[in-house]
Amino acid sequence: MDNPLRAYRIDVLDRCLVVEDDSIIRIDLEETLRSFGMKHVHGAPTLEAAVQIIATSEIRFAVLDYSVGGSNTVAMAESLTARGVPALFLTAYGTSVELPPSLAHLQVLSKPFSTELLVEAIRRELDNALPASDAPVSGRRCSV
Repeated sequence: MDNPLRAYRIDVLDRCLVVEDDSIIRIDLEETLRSFGMKHVHGAPTLEAAVQIIATSEIRFAVLDYSVGGSNTVAMAESLTARGVPALFLTAYGTSVELPPSLAHLQVLSKPFSTELLVEAIRRELDNALPASDAPVSGRRCSV
């Protein structure tokens, strides 16, 4: 597969966090992101696992399932985007997901979604990212 994100700086796409509690979706998404050139894709099935990954890894992009284990990932998205980390949401709730104004700019993909829609959402988030997104997030606390 030709890399659909080849025009973007590889260091921005170097470390990605995927928070998804459905293991089949998470593993498929991890493999898809790797095929796009993202070298280190960290999958987290729970919010707790995601917080641990954020604390120990340099996250440069995040794909967050809106609902994980009965909670939502809104606080995590707010924490990451406040640090300049581009992110997008996945959801099985369709258009019924309401985001706070601070996250209204983020892409929301309804499951199931095509690879083409995923690529377009990633491109939009990278295009809209603040210059601070070039700086990795590592060893920092993430509030959930």
